[in-house]
Amino acid sequence: MNAGDIFSVHEARVSRRRFLGSGGALAVVIGLHPSLAGQVLAAEAVQVDATRLPSWIEIAADNAVTIRTGKCDFGQSSIYTAYRQIVAEELGVSIDAMKTVISGDTDTTPEGGGTFGLLRSVQNLRKVAAITREAALELASRKLGVARSALSVKDGVISGGGKSVTYGQLVAGQDLQLAIKVSGDLNAPFGLRVEGNPPFKPRAEYTIIGKPVTNPSLEPKMSGTAKWIGDVKLPGMLHARVIHPATLGSTLVSAGKLDSAQFPGARVVTVGNLLAVVSPNEWEAVQAAQQVGGETKWSEWAGLPESGQLFDHMRRDIDWTEYPSRPGRANKGDAKGVKGARTLTAAYGMPFQKHAPISPMVSVGDVRPDGSVTLHTISQNPQHLRRMIARMLSTGEDKVVVKTYPGSGHYGRSNGGSAGSEDEAVILSRELKRPVRVQWMRADDMQWSTQSSASVAEIRIELGDDGRIAAYEAAHRGPPMQDDRLVGAMLAGLPVIDAPSAETTYGFQSGLMNVFDTWVYAKVENVFEQGHGTGQIGQKASPIAVGLRDHSMRTPIQFQQNCPRELAISEAAALAGKDVLQFRLDHVTDPRFTAVLERLRKESGWDTRPSPVPAARSTGKAVVRGRGVSIMLRDNGYWACAAHIAVTPESGEVKVERVTIVADVGVVINPLQLRRQIQAGCLMGVSQALFEEVTFDKGAITSTDWAGYPILTMQDMPELRVVIASDLTTDEYGQGSESANALAAPAIAAAFHDATGKPIRRLPLRPEHVAAALSA
Repeated sequence: MNAGDIFSVHEARVSRRRFLGSGGALAVVIGLHPSLAGQVLAAEAVQVDATRLPSWIEIAADNAVTIRTGKCDFGQSSIYTAYRQIVAEELGVSIDAMKTVISGDTDTTPEGGGTFGLLRSVQNLRKVAAITREAALELASRKLGVARSALSVKDGVISGGGKSVTYGQLVAGQDLQLAIKVSGDLNAPFGLRVEGNPPFKPRAEYTIIGKPVTNPSLEPKMSGTAKWIGDVKLPGMLHARVIHPATLGSTLVSAGKLDSAQFPGARVVTVGNLLAVVSPNEWEAVQAAQQVGGETKWSEWAGLPESGQLFDHMRRDIDWTEYPSRPGRANKGDAKGVKGARTLTAAYGMPFQKHAPISPMVSVGDVRPDGSVTLHTISQNPQHLRRMIARMLSTGEDKVVVKTYPGSGHYGRSNGGSAGSEDEAVILSRELKRPVRVQWMRADDMQWSTQSSASVAEIRIELGDDGRIAAYEAAHRGPPMQDDRLVGAMLAGLPVIDAPSAETTYGFQSGLMNVFDTWVYAKVENVFEQGHGTGQIGQKASPIAVGLRDHSMRTPIQFQQNCPRELAISEAAALAGKDVLQFRLDHVTDPRFTAVLERLRKESGWDTRPSPVPAARSTGKAVVRGRGVSIMLRDNGYWACAAHIAVTPESGEVKVERVTIVADVGVVINPLQLRRQIQAGCLMGVSQALFEEVTFDKGAITSTDWAGYPILTMQDMPELRVVIASDLTTDEYGQGSESANALAAPAIAAAFHDATGKPIRRLPLRPEHVAAALSA
């Protein structure tokens, strides 16, 4: 093939740009799509220009493979384990050949899109790997003079007809380009999508997927050689502490006067309602901010309902007709018209909760004289953050580069990586014409980061004469799932994307409430579910349009809907005098759910009987014990959970003693990592069930530290049993761990009902809420 020759394979095209004196590479680049016409297509082996579209996969002459993904790592480690395994499997190379994973940075990665649904997102790289393999087989056929159909690839060697060639030998001395078709918008919340349908390797031929490959990102973190976001230091950098408003609706009246004698290196910076103190010395910035903050005057504002009145406020004071309601996809029959032999009617409340990372947010902004911007941060969606920073500054997206780093351990960012200290660092750097490092203090993160949405659910279940569900009706109500507006930009009065509303359609900014929880009880003939949305609580009344900003947290909205549903199903089983696990088996038809529930019965040591337990008691000092169950279908994953708990009625203390989770996620990419993710997710779910609740008064969040927002500690940890029981007949990649978070709460709350005979219909199971439930 001469320089410039092209052939096509599965809607992709292969070309040779030039011959090289040494080395060589096959680089996969983004190809033209009608929506991207006019953009420059290129891939650079060393550094990718942020204004050009970079390569996805590179295979070097020494057979080393580099993959690039716009996804980031937040502790799940999927991009370092599952992504490497999937690409290696489709290419037909060993896992050891997968040398480098380049992730997150907007100037070195191709696809954009948020770090969520990772096994859905990996389909981009999976397609690219399959196309690359098919292109390599065609190149090998031409090089070896062997029919394409006679060739196969294993361990990086393409062979057939008595001849063979490695990937490295194919690319040696050449600069080969494989251009693929994509659609979408690089800097939009969902990023790009690879087009085409190349043949994937059959599951029966897998040799790498399904193996417990270790996580290569752990060693540098444990040895101290990894560079965390907190380690980023730039020449001439200033340290900043932001003095946030007194309430979620306060405006700046007057900034406190800096004591320059005590803090000679410090300086006060004001941009609209954004107030900060900067200094070359971080400790001076901290102390000076405390001094200035103590003397700063803010306007008063009281536009919140108080957390103790939250659920009453949501039920009584919000006009739920302002936003169109959304029907559930599983609605059928005439649920409203059915009257059964017995009826369960109940309302359930889910509070605001926080990601609450152990270390608060850190970002470094660097705005240069030429208008270029580099932002160093931890982000869940760096390409989208790039767009929003450009909008804030009224500049081109090509002027902004976002560099990402590991950060404090948690699932996702408190803000989705786009509404914390990131924009504040950039604003201050532009004002001061120097790099600025903004680190939030604990109270900043607890008060000004976003929280997962609160919700209320009103559920009615009609039982037939046979004790089975004749009708199920649910109304789910709550504020929006997500708000990606930059909070620093809002305080500074700079441009941001539209707030969530009934009309907003951009990204995740819709205020409409969909029914996200998949209905799984197919034997129920009459079902009616409906979602009712509203604006963010306090936002409309806030002069700075902030209010209680929401953002997705593990199993977003599905958790808020599944927990009430599963609690109601358990209460209905008790009303029918049936065992809660068997009651679920009586209403499902999917054999995969039947399998996971039967496996759960065995693995958890389940004692089949009606609830409550015969020894149930709601008073006294003696401990009572109970067990509960929950199930969920999420992203092709079938999940079941059993919780065994102990309750001390007099003190209101709830102790989770044992949790068993059975998961059928279809194809298991890495059983070692999957087990770890389930364990971690389950523990986070136990924490949410027992302790976590954002509290607030009429103006501000009051849970500002770990005393006000307690989380699970080592002494609270239950015994965990994780059983991976995947269906071997499916080729689907089920999601790994988010369901584990959501399963714990309804199983624990159902176990409370079993132990005490009293239902508890709001989270968390703190002593004050337990006391109210026991005395009801």
